Amino acid sequence: MPVVYVCKNCGFELYRFERVGQDYYGLPTPSEIMNWYSGVCPKCNAKLERPSLNRIKIAFRGKIISLKQ
Repeated sequence: MPVVYVCKNCGFELYRFERVGQDYYGLPTPSEIMNWYSGVCPKCNAKLERPSLNRIKIAFRGKIISLKQ
């Protein structure tokens, strides 16, 4: 199951992690993704922020599960 980081403002895909072994470092944290782009979305120039639990979505075989409780 891929992990996809997207801009919450425009939906631009900042990073996609497809599988283990994709690169040497493994899955980057949201803070690392923000540092790569200097905290700004390259498409819409919105400020990037760490996601809250309400913004994280998990899809399992076509069904989306929210972590919101």
